[in-house]
Amino acid sequence: MSDFLLEIGVENLPASYVRSAFEQLRADAAALLDAQRLDHGGIYTTGAPRRLVLVVSALSARQRASEEVVTGPPAARAFDDAGEPTAAAQGFARAQGVSVAALERIDTPKGVCVGVRRKLPRRPAAAILREHLPGLVAGLRFPKTMKWEPSGARFARPVRWMVAMVGARVVRFTFAGVTSGNRTYRRPWMAGEGAVLRSSAAYETTMRKLGILVDHQTRRARIEQLARTAASRRGWSVVEDEALLEELTFMLEDPRPLVGAFPESYLALPPEVVTTAMRSHQRYLALRDRRKRLVARFITFTDGAVTASADVRRGNERVLRARLEDASFYWREDLKRGVDGLSEELDRIVFVEGLGTIGQKWRRTEALALAANAMLSSPVDAALVKRAVKLAKADLASEMIKDGKEFTLLQGVIGSHYAREAGEDAAVVAAIREHHQPRGPADPVPRAPLSVVLGVADRTDTIAGCFIADIKPSGSQDPYGLRRAGNAIVRLVEPEPGVALDALADAALQGYARAGLADEARVLAVRGELVDFLQARVDAFLKERSVPYDVAAAVTPPWWRQPGLALAWAREIARMRGNPSFERLITGVKRVGNILAPSERRVGVAWDRIEAALSGGELAPGVAFDPGRFEEPVEGALLEAVRRAAPTVRRAEESRAHPAVLEALSGLAGPIDAYFDGVLVNCEDPALRANHHRFLAAIHALLARYADFSEIVEGGPGAPNRNPRT
Repeated sequence: MSDFLLEIGVENLPASYVRSAFEQLRADAAALLDAQRLDHGGIYTTGAPRRLVLVVSALSARQRASEEVVTGPPAARAFDDAGEPTAAAQGFARAQGVSVAALERIDTPKGVCVGVRRKLPRRPAAAILREHLPGLVAGLRFPKTMKWEPSGARFARPVRWMVAMVGARVVRFTFAGVTSGNRTYRRPWMAGEGAVLRSSAAYETTMRKLGILVDHQTRRARIEQLARTAASRRGWSVVEDEALLEELTFMLEDPRPLVGAFPESYLALPPEVVTTAMRSHQRYLALRDRRKRLVARFITFTDGAVTASADVRRGNERVLRARLEDASFYWREDLKRGVDGLSEELDRIVFVEGLGTIGQKWRRTEALALAANAMLSSPVDAALVKRAVKLAKADLASEMIKDGKEFTLLQGVIGSHYAREAGEDAAVVAAIREHHQPRGPADPVPRAPLSVVLGVADRTDTIAGCFIADIKPSGSQDPYGLRRAGNAIVRLVEPEPGVALDALADAALQGYARAGLADEARVLAVRGELVDFLQARVDAFLKERSVPYDVAAAVTPPWWRQPGLALAWAREIARMRGNPSFERLITGVKRVGNILAPSERRVGVAWDRIEAALSGGELAPGVAFDPGRFEEPVEGALLEAVRRAAPTVRRAEESRAHPAVLEALSGLAGPIDAYFDGVLVNCEDPALRANHHRFLAAIHALLARYADFSEIVEGGPGAPNRNPRT
């Protein structure tokens, strides 16, 4: 056994491509070796700007022993009653190149067949690799690829050399006009920077002599250590920036730090502007003092030693000064107009084609925000809501943000600084800053009521507008990030059970109708799609919180409007799993649901309607059962059990005592079972059968307030769903 090494040498890859590429390489190599019966130890991959590396330890010299089984006709057809081979057996034997005597009886899922067992050849690993390595390299996927030579091969950047070795032996193969060998390079365009590898085991040592840190984890640790050391010498610390460290890791192979400076006058700018100017194009690390204030210094890196470091530093300083001077100009110009002046210019900025301007959006969002605010457990002053809505998008008209400048990602942040400079209320300033959060699943969720109201209203209006304009997520396509916005809405309203997603959706759609941007027919057509979209976001939210898939599917229909309650009910239902009474209840509810037509099953029926139905009134117009038509004692017993349980269930629900609700409902399992044992529901008498169905519909409406129990797998996830049918 020897180690196998593959190095793909390329012109500089974009930093964002590298990690994905070597992770693909690891997975694809593992699949290849498994398919080709090559035993091996660990598989290691890494990457740098000019190389992707695969190392397979202890690769077997040959394929492991195996046999191939080829089956033919059933044994009953292959031999006659006397045991003599039939034409079917003889034809199969000829096709396989063996005698009839070599055929075996083999058990298969289709019964006993005749067949042939062959030992497969144990081919050398080097020969297998030679055949399959071109496909392994060609199979790597990148966001964008290019062609650069006559064969038409595609890769993220031109491939300039390849190393492929098993131990000391070179594995020759060709891709994109480049043939593999045992020579690696530091930079292929620099003469004398290559090295010959004596064996795959010598790779790491050879690369270290070339001054290259191949391992990405070692390289990242080195970058962090160099930056900390350079900063601490002057009593500073590095501003944390995980994304930038990741980018630097895959931009550098031999990191060398340089400390630069810029005029302290630029520190009068908002700190986010200064750090963005550093990282956006220049990839500089920002520094701060012991009081966490930015200092007029930065750390940058060169890839390897440079002969004129002072000139390099001055060049970096000159570029940063130019960017900061631009930012300073934008800042001064925007402050002259003021945050109100910027807001007034939003009528000149298009929101979405066909949906008016940003100015119209904020005016439309005002009513939506006030509606959301009224749903909060602790509403904020309406005047603050109106002010925050008006100013939230003002920075889109600013010199700092508009026209795709590098500060565009500071939307909201810049606006909050302008609002603070104008003396706005602190809650308004915070809401402007936070209304874009969370931007992703790892971002913190703002909890200030005004920030929640603004963030929810802004996103709901955007989603509703895009649905009206027929701009909806489809497969992997979501150009306006509507799924991300929907996920954020769910997270924002989770702690607020009074905020109902369906009411928000209706308010948003009506806002477009009032503005003349959608007629009632379009609003009605879009509403169902919007509800389905929001339900899917709540379902995803529950699964992200480790709710079992079937419980999430069960809880979403009745509770999607209030995600926090959906999560609470889901966790309680999951906790009740395994409880014998609760498991019997699940079975009973399924029996009730299975016998009812879909039109008879109702989710989310109001309590007063359920109580009216249980007292002989209508569950829905024209839907009421008559207890006087009950013929069996078990019918009255079930009705009495439900009537006794209903007040307890309602009080427990209103006090959020979820365990008490499910325990009370579990007590109905016995009467439900007895009902089905004693009553022929679908009897021949049409009137009696209809009365049975209306009675069961009232029972089902009570139970379906809490979950669609037909979705729950009895016995827990992975258990067979017995789902009994009556």
